Amino acid sequence: MRATTLAKVAKHWAAALVLAVALAASGGAFAQENGGPTGHAAPAPAPAPAAPGDHGLAFGPGAASDACTIGPSLPTLPTFGEAGDDVKALSRATESYIRNCGCATQDCIANALDKYAVALAQVAPRLPPQLQDEANVVAQAARRVRAARTKAEALHALHDAIAIIHKDVELVRAEDPDHPRLTRGGDFVAETLNVASLALEKGGGL
Repeated sequence: MRATTLAKVAKHWAAALVLAVALAASGGAFAQENGGPTGHAAPAPAPAPAAPGDHGLAFGPGAASDACTIGPSLPTLPTFGEAGDDVKALSRATESYIRNCGCATQDCIANALDKYAVALAQVAPRLPPQLQDEANVVAQAARRVRAARTKAEALHALHDAIAIIHKDVELVRAEDPDHPRLTRGGDFVAETLNVASLALEKGGGL
């Protein structure tokens, strides 16, 4: 009787061992088919990181980004506050466009100055009387640059405009030498025209 019982127990253990081996084999095959020992799909490789500073913007000469094709993006200014600060904001935005977007042709310079002149006209009433014609000086320079038959003629138009602004600044300074901030609006406009002149001189054709 005891021998029979031991034989049955041994038979059960043998069957259990065979079942365990079979399960282990099938589990290993499943893991291989699904990419890893846990039975889950192997994770996809991580995408390559974007290059530092690459945000899809295309600046520089010949840039085709929206920021460069629509012309300078000038800030919307309040109808109060220090006029010189407002002219500075408009001037810096125009200069940034000319420098960063490769604006070095007569047409590009003229278009940028047209937009600059329109914005300056909104600030003009708050400038000293001698500087309130700055927007017209810039607009006239833009027209002459666009119509110029040579780069030399276009540069001459810009230099004439700079000379007019400098003369107006000197008039303000002579009348009120104790308030140098009054001339800031003229100084910034002359600087922007100079940036346009340098860009055209270095790169420009029609």
